[in-house]
Amino acid sequence: MLQTQPDIEALSTHLLRIFPALDEVQRKLSLALYCELARGAPVSSSSLADRVGIPAETAVRQLQDWPGVYYDGEQRVIGFWGLAIAPMPHRLRVDGRNLYAWCAWDTLFLPALLRDTTEVESACRATGAPVRLTVTPHGVEAAEPAGLSVSFLLPEAEAMNANVITSFCHYVHFFNSREAAQPWLAQHPGTFLLSLDDAHELGRYMNRARYGSALDLLPVRVR
Repeated sequence: MLQTQPDIEALSTHLLRIFPALDEVQRKLSLALYCELARGAPVSSSSLADRVGIPAETAVRQLQDWPGVYYDGEQRVIGFWGLAIAPMPHRLRVDGRNLYAWCAWDTLFLPALLRDTTEVESACRATGAPVRLTVTPHGVEAAEPAGLSVSFLLPEAEAMNANVITSFCHYVHFFNSREAAQPWLAQHPGTFLLSLDDAHELGRYMNRARYGSALDLLPVRVR
């Protein structure tokens, strides 16, 4: 099964069929929204549109068309495709600010999109023991404990578009070891394990497939 030698390209192909395809303007809008959320405050459609240089109504319409966009009572974005400003179990420390990720995998691919070194604090789903990572835009610089794994699931498109958090993120966790993960995997059919390196490589592959050269236009901060 995929637990031992995952085919990263095959996993990416499946996910790319489900995640929204992005044209040039949509790539810029998405990356700009990540950067704005990384400031730690809700993001209005008008400020986002100004940053990208598109009409506000275009930004509003696009955000409404995308699944996985969450708003506060003033219709400002507070969560987008793995990144949130409200507390969640996976904490990201970015440029002195606390942000949050929806699932364990998000903590591995978001630093490349935020273009900043990220300190991650989470916990093993089985034991509750602390998990700490330092992830730069280029890779995992440090991980504690050694031997971390990430549970994964190949979601169905309909369920993913309806609610990505309950259909996907609720199944993607850190585990201190493969042994610790086995009871949880047995209780959740369809889930499997990726090593930390494989999970990061999958995120890197997905980032490049979705954003292409748009990533190269962003400045990188590595502290």
